[in-house]
Amino acid sequence: MKKYLFIIQVVLVFLLSGVPDCIVEAENIVKIKRVAVMPFGTFTVGDISVDVTRLISDCLAKNEFKIISHDVLENFLVKRRIRGTEFLNGSDIREMGVILKTDVLILGSVDLFEDGENPQTAINARMIDCLDASVVWADSISHTGDDFATFLGLGRITSLKKLIEITVEELLSDLPSTVNSTSSSVNPIEIGHAGFFPDVLRGGETTRISIEVKEITGNLQDIKAFILDSEIDLKTEDGKQYTGTIQAPVADGTYSLKIYVYDQLNRLYVIDSAAGLTVHSSPPQVTLLFPQSLISPNNDGINDYIQFFPELVKTIRLETWRIEIVDEGDNIVRSEEGFGTLPTGFSWRGEDNQYKIVKDGTYFCRLFVEDKAGNKMVTAKDKITVDKTPPEIAVTATGESEESLTMALETKDISKIAEWKVIVYDKTGVEAGRFEGTENIPASIVCPLEKASKKSLNSTEECLFTYSLEARDVAGNRLQVEKQPLKRPEPEITEIGFEKKIDEWVEDF
Repeated sequence: MKKYLFIIQVVLVFLLSGVPDCIVEAENIVKIKRVAVMPFGTFTVGDISVDVTRLISDCLAKNEFKIISHDVLENFLVKRRIRGTEFLNGSDIREMGVILKTDVLILGSVDLFEDGENPQTAINARMIDCLDASVVWADSISHTGDDFATFLGLGRITSLKKLIEITVEELLSDLPSTVNSTSSSVNPIEIGHAGFFPDVLRGGETTRISIEVKEITGNLQDIKAFILDSEIDLKTEDGKQYTGTIQAPVADGTYSLKIYVYDQLNRLYVIDSAAGLTVHSSPPQVTLLFPQSLISPNNDGINDYIQFFPELVKTIRLETWRIEIVDEGDNIVRSEEGFGTLPTGFSWRGEDNQYKIVKDGTYFCRLFVEDKAGNKMVTAKDKITVDKTPPEIAVTATGESEESLTMALETKDISKIAEWKVIVYDKTGVEAGRFEGTENIPASIVCPLEKASKKSLNSTEECLFTYSLEARDVAGNRLQVEKQPLKRPEPEITEIGFEKKIDEWVEDF
């Protein structure tokens, strides 16, 4: 009696505690029967042409898998504009499983086929469960002909075609025959695509939404979409593509789209963060930096170009950018524009849009940007000086005495003088004085005279002294003058003196 009571108790505990996990797992194991093979391609190496997709399909058929027809699979891919494995997503694979009634999908690639005395192969593949798009098996294998050589080189494979066949068979030798089904956790309806157009805009502006619904194992009864607590009015013509419009929230930020779908049994499934909407109402903050503001485009290796470095203060998505260089009249001489991300830097070599060197003078640079939301920003005008001309320096003798010679120096240049040197020689070619310095050249120089130079001073010849001159401005332009005569300034004829002569002539008349 006690024995029967114990058995009854065990049965009651079993019934009350539910079915053990081991039994549940056994019920979830599904045998793989139908297999779809994504194209691996046909490869031609020398005189050998190998259809790898056919080899894999034949190998699977030998292992008693039923292969989905290549034409049927291709028709499915073409209708959904899937041009390769990189375009497949989870919903496509699940939809493939339902429509083609396939259990798994085999895909992969050929990494290496090389012919020769020692041929080489390398192939990889993976198996995808078409119920939940999970990877249930993956492997890769590579071989060379020498891998099969034994003592004295016997057994070496020299045929690439044979080596490929062996590699494929070995790759697929450990394929699983079952998968663990988890259909209870798979949504019967899936969102193939959802997005806003535009997905970045200013607060209060209107955007359009597009949602693609894929019925995997169930039928859609109803669908609702929300941004925060605002419901989007959705419309459809075919029950697959839904569209609507919504006014963006006022506050800046990123907002997630939440979708609620109901199947034919009125069961609710929630798809959170199906798409994102970014609200950005402030203009982009951008700066334009450059280490120098002077350019001397004369191909002397010094300041031949200038570099600009744009920098976004905040990381935002730009739509367009444009950099302009204008003259003092605000006329554009050089411009460049693009889309999306700003380049790391710009270079200007003093050319206009016709690739001709611009004239010396003052120019200005500015950067225009517009973000995805339509907000615009332009930087302040930054001054640039173009100077490709050497300095002009006129040297004349303005005063003479027994003790010294006075010279006047008149400098003309857009840029400042960086360094200079003047050497004065007497009539005999002997150096009478040397003067040099940095930055600005003085307006006058007094050169002390030795006895030899004093004698030259009393001579009746017009040019007694000569000079040499070197100067470089901050732009890098150089002036060099070698032993030029030091001239005296021309006498000025005043207007008063001219009138006096006229009066005297009248009196003489």
